[in-house]
Amino acid sequence: MSRLSGLAMLLVLLFTCVLSFYQLHQQTRQDYSQQLATMNQVLAKASQLLLLDDGKQDINTLFSSAQHHAAFPVLSITLLDADKSVLSSTGLSPLLQQPESDWFAASHQVYWLEDRILSSQPVQLEQQVGGFLLLEVAHPPFPWQLWLWQMLIWLGLPCLLLIWLWHRASQRRSALEQESKALEQVLMHWLADEPELPLPEQHPLSALLQQWKQRLLQQQELQQQQQLGLAHELTELKALHQQTLEQLQQSEQKQQRQQQAAKQHEHQRIQLLRQLVQTPAQCQATLLQDLLLVRQESFSEQSLELPGWIGQQAPLWRSLLASQQALQLEEDNKASEFQLTLAADALAVSCRALLRLTAAHGGQSQLTMQWQLDGATSQLVLQLLLKGQSLPASLCQKLQQAPQQRLEDPTCDVQLFGRCCQLMMAQVDVSCLDELGSAIQMTVPVKLSWALGWTPVPRLQLLALPGLLPEAQVQSIKSACHQLQQESRLSHFVAEQPVSSPTVLALPEPEHPDAAVFRSLLADLHGIALAKAEHCADWQAQSATRVAPLPQSAAELIQALEPLGSKVDGKRHLLVVDDNETNQAFVHAMLASYPLHLTSATTGQQALSLCRQQRFDVILMDIQLPDLSGIEVTRQLRQLPAFQQIPILAFTAHALPDEVAAFKTAGMDDVVIKPLDASKLASLMRWCQLPPVAGV
Repeated sequence: MSRLSGLAMLLVLLFTCVLSFYQLHQQTRQDYSQQLATMNQVLAKASQLLLLDDGKQDINTLFSSAQHHAAFPVLSITLLDADKSVLSSTGLSPLLQQPESDWFAASHQVYWLEDRILSSQPVQLEQQVGGFLLLEVAHPPFPWQLWLWQMLIWLGLPCLLLIWLWHRASQRRSALEQESKALEQVLMHWLADEPELPLPEQHPLSALLQQWKQRLLQQQELQQQQQLGLAHELTELKALHQQTLEQLQQSEQKQQRQQQAAKQHEHQRIQLLRQLVQTPAQCQATLLQDLLLVRQESFSEQSLELPGWIGQQAPLWRSLLASQQALQLEEDNKASEFQLTLAADALAVSCRALLRLTAAHGGQSQLTMQWQLDGATSQLVLQLLLKGQSLPASLCQKLQQAPQQRLEDPTCDVQLFGRCCQLMMAQVDVSCLDELGSAIQMTVPVKLSWALGWTPVPRLQLLALPGLLPEAQVQSIKSACHQLQQESRLSHFVAEQPVSSPTVLALPEPEHPDAAVFRSLLADLHGIALAKAEHCADWQAQSATRVAPLPQSAAELIQALEPLGSKVDGKRHLLVVDDNETNQAFVHAMLASYPLHLTSATTGQQALSLCRQQRFDVILMDIQLPDLSGIEVTRQLRQLPAFQQIPILAFTAHALPDEVAAFKTAGMDDVVIKPLDASKLASLMRWCQLPPVAGV
């Protein structure tokens, strides 16, 4: 360690010498540069004054005197003009003969070259650079005497310190050697288990031996503790090893379960493919969509009106059946009085699953779907009746047991039906009578609230030959209107056919003896035509009027007759939206003598619900409503296809220009200022006029 310390000290001293030399050299350069800058500035200022006085001869004298009396060796002083031409010089510098070098700058610069120092200073004349002053001097001598004195001070003192430390270390080393010899003798006796040497208590070896004894005892105790710790760690390692083995077994079991799940998934996929192959072609797309929908389980409760919902679903239901099968829909007339809240998507999937099963196994059965609503128990009862050929007994048993079987991934219609019943908490009852038919009943709990109901057609005429329409279809037609006029005498209907109300024309088979009369009626029909599903294509090919397949529910009839509603009695339908009952009564009194059907709404949600159920020709919209603003209601109405062109008039007590712009941006056509008077009434009635009839 002493050698390393000496070497380190020597390196420190050497570094100190080099650092001192470098600092002294840099200080010399800095002082020399300052002196050059001072002399250059003085000469540049004097040259500037002499140039202004046009004393070039004095400049030469000035430069010679400065070069002679300078405190450092000046090689040359050169003055150049702005074009770098020499004006005066005490000796032309060889540096100026190097065209590739540019020693001139806009401010004072000092260039340290290998054999000389060049100082460049611009000369200002009338706020511009009028020339350059180059001062060329030799390198300054290095102050060796000063550096040697510094080194003598820096190196002499540490050397004396090292000598003193070395002498002291030698004395201590001698004392330690003597003590180590005595300690060696004591240790030899102690290690040989010989009696301890009689040492006085004040002897340092005595205390040292006692410390060693205590340290040995501590080391023995520490070794015992370490052995106990190692034994504990070994036990923990064994437990960890056992736990790792258990985890490995669990991982293998999990891998086996995953393989089994993959095999099961593959088996389900094969079953799904088989099910799709066995399913009729018209049902395969809906089956695949329903399977994906049920696997996502994204069913949420929705509010709906049962007649309208059935009318929307009926076309898809009929498309799932075979051509020889017909679906009869029978609805509860009280259903239109309530708003139902239930998982509508799950109900639709279960209905489609039952119809697909019926299409595949029902054969020539006659299908009737009955809907009943029990307001007392808040239950919706669906009955699917098959008259004639019944479903197989095994299939009926599977349908009965399907709601009790929990399946993660349904692969067939029976499992779809069961999963949807579980989601709706529905009860299922299936009965099967050989060669007589089958009955499937599904009872679904629902939440009920009062609904506004649909608006039936005021008057409707029905032309149907005796026995052509079933009684259930006639009941649906009666539910679609307030007043029904039936006529079964073809000659009487042709002679006295009125045109003031829509007509429902029931068409027989195309080969009927009076088919020509029906074709003439179909050409000028003011209403809708109905025919059996197998005859629709033939009748449709002979007329431009749409021919709907039998049977049609009341909701489907209302939807088909909706475009004719405003032409029934020549009156326009006006919806007045205002939460003030006084304003409502005043508007009704003002418009009582006009040919209008008036409907009132006091909230924005009520107005939206009415517009989804029926069509209005004009809407008078209040701006300030308790739930939604009239602007927001207008935006939502404009998103409905049936109300994109309907006139909507803002009904407000005041309207500034920026407010009128906001009304029209939302989709409103005009503004009517409250209260309604004769002048404003004329503007409103212009929007309520009937559109012109073609040819008149």
